Amino acid sequence: MAHMISAQTDRAVLEASDVRLGHLRARRRSFLKRYGWSWLVVALPTLLALVYYGLIATDRYVSEGQIVVRRASDQGSTGGFASFLKSAGISGGPDDINIVQAYVLSRDSLRSLQQRLPIKAMFGPPGADFIARWPSLIYGATEEELYRYYRTMVTAAPNPETGVLTITVQAFDPAHARAIAGALLDLAEAMVNRTNERVQSEGIKSANEEVSRSEEALVASQVALTQFRNRELILDPQQNAVLLSELIGKLNTELAATLAQIEQLRQNAPNNPQFGPLNAHASSLGQQIEAQRNSISSAGSGLADKVSEYERLNLQQDFATRRLTAAVASLTLATVQARRQQIFLERIVEPNLSDKSTRPKRLVNIVTVLGWSLLLYLIYWLVGAGIREHAATRES
Repeated sequence: MAHMISAQTDRAVLEASDVRLGHLRARRRSFLKRYGWSWLVVALPTLLALVYYGLIATDRYVSEGQIVVRRASDQGSTGGFASFLKSAGISGGPDDINIVQAYVLSRDSLRSLQQRLPIKAMFGPPGADFIARWPSLIYGATEEELYRYYRTMVTAAPNPETGVLTITVQAFDPAHARAIAGALLDLAEAMVNRTNERVQSEGIKSANEEVSRSEEALVASQVALTQFRNRELILDPQQNAVLLSELIGKLNTELAATLAQIEQLRQNAPNNPQFGPLNAHASSLGQQIEAQRNSISSAGSGLADKVSEYERLNLQQDFATRRLTAAVASLTLATVQARRQQIFLERIVEPNLSDKSTRPKRLVNIVTVLGWSLLLYLIYWLVGAGIREHAATRES
């Protein structure tokens, strides 16, 4: 009898245990059904990040170079290093920094780099992992994909206050990183020089052309004036006109005196034998005066026409001289303005040769993946809770 009671008791315990185990299994299936795949959002990305950054990711080395970009005419910040540069007559602005930054990160810069260095081989060494290298699962083998990859490996961060531009280059070999960074500094400097040359050529070219035209006009006016003097055998017709006027004045004075003497003799001594010589002298004076007046006023060959032509040529020369003076002043002003617009690039820090890998930041990237995964899960949980609460409210 006792044996039967013990067997029944054991059977009851087993049945109760089976019931509890069934409930646990049902609850676990319900939990996995409701939340199991959600935990994959957290666990799977984190696990993949652990595997990639812990076992697969290839070390990358970083090289940095710093340059300062300044323009002579700008009035930038006066603090720290910028104050020192301003005291030397050089100051800068964000536009100049942005110009160099845009070039460093441009396709033109990448093409110039490819002409100097084997960029494709540097970005795709045989030992690099299949995600970080180029081409990869993310970036294809086209030139456009290479440019996209280049933007991830090269950064240019400006500091608007000091005008310092930091160029950072990542590569799988420290020597490659330094070579790329050094080439980018060389290319940026060459671009600045080209910009300065273009500013000077555009600003000074027209002024130089005007100076050349003014010089040619002045030479032509001088040649015309010299030809006139050689042709007329007169250095200064105006001076000759003054001398002729004085000569005519003297002849008129002498003629007047001679006529007065003749009139006096006629009144006092009508039979004086000096009448003949005096009349002849008066007649000669009159002829000389008439000849001198004709030399001044005769059409075509008169001195008045020569004076008019000489004044015209002299006026043209004066205009040409003033035009040349104004053109030279404009050229000087254009040169000063071109110099004020020039950009100065100075290397502050040369690219370094790294002796330790600093990329990728393995722990930081793993924690970042975990954080984003948890954030996505939290968003899903909040949305699901809101939906369930709304459904329960409608049922009640």
